[in-house]
Amino acid sequence: MRVIVFFIVSFILPNAFGQDSRIEEILRHFSPDSLHAELRRLSGDIPVKINGGTVTIKSRLYNNPGNNQAFQYIRQRFTEYGLQTQGQVFSTNGVNLLGIKFGTLFPDRVCIIGAHYDNLPTGPTAPGADDNASGCAAVLEAARLLAQVDLPNTVIFAAWDEEELGLIGSNAYVTKGVQGSPFLGYINLDMIGWDGNGDRATEVHTRPIAESVDLANKVVQCNEWYHIGLNLEIRNPGVINTDHYSFWQGGYTAVGINEEYNGDMNPNYHQASDQFLHLDTAYLNANSRLAIATLATLAFDKSQVGDPSEIAALAKIFPNPASSNLTIQFPHAIVSPFLVEIADTQGRIVWSATRSETYKVTIPIDTLPAGVYSVVIRSSDFKSTYPFVKQ
Repeated sequence: MRVIVFFIVSFILPNAFGQDSRIEEILRHFSPDSLHAELRRLSGDIPVKINGGTVTIKSRLYNNPGNNQAFQYIRQRFTEYGLQTQGQVFSTNGVNLLGIKFGTLFPDRVCIIGAHYDNLPTGPTAPGADDNASGCAAVLEAARLLAQVDLPNTVIFAAWDEEELGLIGSNAYVTKGVQGSPFLGYINLDMIGWDGNGDRATEVHTRPIAESVDLANKVVQCNEWYHIGLNLEIRNPGVINTDHYSFWQGGYTAVGINEEYNGDMNPNYHQASDQFLHLDTAYLNANSRLAIATLATLAFDKSQVGDPSEIAALAKIFPNPASSNLTIQFPHAIVSPFLVEIADTQGRIVWSATRSETYKVTIPIDTLPAGVYSVVIRSSDFKSTYPFVKQ
């Protein structure tokens, strides 16, 4: 399998856009201490403060009080990071949580990273450190790192409930309707902290559904570009027993990143012994960094954002008539440079400016004499003209 991965990397890299200094900067601020502390809190290894009180999460089983405590804690963290939070109730006990970071240029273009927060076994003690506090901790670290960064596209940080009962939470989300037009992809994290044989092997699960294979290739690229150092094993077709499968069933782009399910399965899986002390923290860090780099690649992606001429043709000019400021609103951002001009009835240019990577331009017109003018939006490839009245 590693020979196949090497072929994929060798084939793609010469044609890819390469490393992104913004992503390198994000990864420089990656904090193992922050990641490990979140995992330990969620798995009951250390107490956690929720709404001013201190509790220890003994179990995150779907009908255990710790399940709601985990939900409340993750929501608290999302709120502290400045994300807009949404809860999605889908059963008597089940509730998903979304933390949303809206894109600055293309808020309708959405990518998601997610992990399930419920766990097993039944009984009073179920730490679930690897399954799946490890994935949740990586989602929280991704939220911490990306929440304060201006991102062109919208990012959703998801915590799914009732995965252990049959992917119920993620399936409820997909059935309701995946957010995003277009939807750029989903990255699932489910058990990313066990490396019993020390081979640094990580599985990337994909299927030929939507752009899932391309997204798996992006994971491979990020491992190389950002020197993550994992030995990636592409699984195609990928497994169906975790939340990325809900997205595939809906026809959406998705991949799963996880430790080896085949050949090096965590012996503490679904046992009360699934504790933080058994995890390989360096391996956990690498998987988390890989997921964050891949998510950031999607979040910064500006490809296929629409034809500038079509976007300019759908511009709205308001208010009209106007007295002090005139606003040009596009349905989507125009990435490439374009010229905005104001011309009088004689065709003389009385104001001009170059803009790019924006979906709104505000023009001060308070010094213009009253009369009829035209806004001209143009580049070498297109031209759109809109009349307006200056009061």
